[in-house]
Amino acid sequence: MHCILSIFLSACLLISSLLPTSEAPAEQPPAEEVTVSAPSVALMEASTGQIIYEKDAHTSLHPASITKIMTMILIFDALEEGKISLEDTVTVSEYAASMGGSQVFLEPGETQTVETMLKCISVASANDACVAFIYSRH
Repeated sequence: MHCILSIFLSACLLISSLLPTSEAPAEQPPAEEVTVSAPSVALMEASTGQIIYEKDAHTSLHPASITKIMTMILIFDALEEGKISLEDTVTVSEYAASMGGSQVFLEPGETQTVETMLKCISVASANDACVAFIYSRH
């Protein structure tokens, strides 16, 4: 009796493993509505250039801190090319010291290293440090 039951169960297992199966699709949560408080947004896949999400992407806006990022890129390029070093000094002009907005309150005639100015620009988003560097003799 045990032998017959073992053969029967083995046959059932063999047959069930040979039958085609269908894969149930994974349940996907409903798409969430994206809410962005910014007036304009563009999200792009960098490797393909495909726009993934946009909101008023063609609206003209002031560049804000993008100019500081560009300034830092130019500084890093000059460092890489050996035109300047992190130890070089930057003298703050009267004009640079008069900048409003986010700043580190540099004084006219004050000198700081390129490294310190980079930290001021990247950490404090300092307008005065950006302008001081741009108007220095580098």
